[in-house]
Amino acid sequence: MEPWSHYGYLNYHVTLNRVENTGAFLSLGDTLSGTVKIILFDVLPLLAILSGLIFILVKTDLNRITVLSVILIVGGGFGNIYDRIVRGSVTDFMHINFVIFQTGIFNVADLSITTGVFIILIQALLERKKGLVEN
Repeated sequence: MEPWSHYGYLNYHVTLNRVENTGAFLSLGDTLSGTVKIILFDVLPLLAILSGLIFILVKTDLNRITVLSVILIVGGGFGNIYDRIVRGSVTDFMHINFVIFQTGIFNVADLSITTGVFIILIQALLERKKGLVEN
C-alpha cells in the first residue's frame, strides 16, 4: 500500500490509509526529543514485553486464557517495537468509523495488544464477580 493510498470498505466505515506513526497511541509524543522518545517508546516497552514473556515462561499455573492474553500483548508489542527500532516508526493503516464508534488509525499489532488487555480485564471482572457470589 502506497503512503497516499486510501481504500474504503463497507460504505467507507472501514478505511485503509497508510500512516507512519513516530509517536505512541494516536501519535502522542511524536515531538519528544530523541533520548526521551527512545526511553519511552523503545526501552520501557521492550522491558514490559520481556517481563510478560518471562511471566508466562516462569509461572506454570496460569490458565490458558491468561496465557493467550499475555501472548497477544507480547506478540503485538514485539511487532510494534520491531518496527519502531528498525524503521523508526510504526505503520498504522486501519480506521473504523461507525458513527457512535470511531477509532484512530491503528495496525494489527495494536489490535492484538488491545484484545489481550480486553480479555484480561473481562477475566478479572468475571473472577471478581465469581468471588463476590461465593462469599
